[in-house]
Amino acid sequence: MKLPAAMLLCCLATATQAADFTLAPVQLPGGVAIFGTVTTDGTVGPLTPANLTGWRVTVRRSTRHDYTPANAPPANVFGVAVSADGRKMRVRTSPDGNGGALSFGTYLPEVGVHVANYSVAWTPGMGFAMYQYGADFEYQDIPDSPSGWRTVAQAPLGSAVYKLAQVGFASGATLTGTITTDGRTGPIDAAQLLDWRLTVKRVEDTVYFRDANASNSTVLPATGGLSTDGTTLFVARPGGYLGFGVPAAPPARGRGAVPADFGPGAPAKGQAGYFDPFTLQYVPLRFGGSQYPVAQAVP
Repeated sequence: MKLPAAMLLCCLATATQAADFTLAPVQLPGGVAIFGTVTTDGTVGPLTPANLTGWRVTVRRSTRHDYTPANAPPANVFGVAVSADGRKMRVRTSPDGNGGALSFGTYLPEVGVHVANYSVAWTPGMGFAMYQYGADFEYQDIPDSPSGWRTVAQAPLGSAVYKLAQVGFASGATLTGTITTDGRTGPIDAAQLLDWRLTVKRVEDTVYFRDANASNSTVLPATGGLSTDGTTLFVARPGGYLGFGVPAAPPARGRGAVPADFGPGAPAKGQAGYFDPFTLQYVPLRFGGSQYPVAQAVP
């Protein structure tokens, strides 16, 4: 039986309609995660890299540093005062390094945080906030205040738990937390600080993508052993590989995200991870079957 031309065209369009898949997320030590989506040309069955028409794969590094009485005792607490109504904690500002400071931490080990520091020579008209946790540190200029005081934290009426005004850093890191006092108003020093729970968080994303308009990466050369039944995207074991990134071009080193690797250099049960010029990090997949389900079709 012959199909009408219009019906035949419809069937062909359906057979080649693009298909979107969500990758199985990969969690690595140190707050690193890999996640994203892959688009195919709609082919069902064995796939080659050419069948992968788009992707957006993210390597996310999440960093967190906590500062508490256990690891960061008061370091500099002077020129600090609580408003008469008990609701605002302030640090005295200065355009020339003669103001106050609210800081916690130690030099050995190097663990510390400056909520606000106007007590040292700095950029004219500025004080600074800063965090350090070993080799990880960052400064942020904070302006002098026309009033002579910077509000660094606030508490509800009747409470002695002050919530820090968030400090943002150029890297995207944020400083948040609480400081608990003995309830005194007016000038305070380290003796009035009963507890503090300060946290620096930073999220850094490296995104490898290709869409209809632009691309910053390719399917990595080792990619192979792919197939799909239209619902699940599989990577064959052994021998299969799926990766996206920028291949090495000596002297430049490569970088990329690898959601699944069952290639010759991988453990028998597979691995997943990422690499860049300075880092190589993988976790075992512990998969014992023959077709690893690396992604599921987006409904």
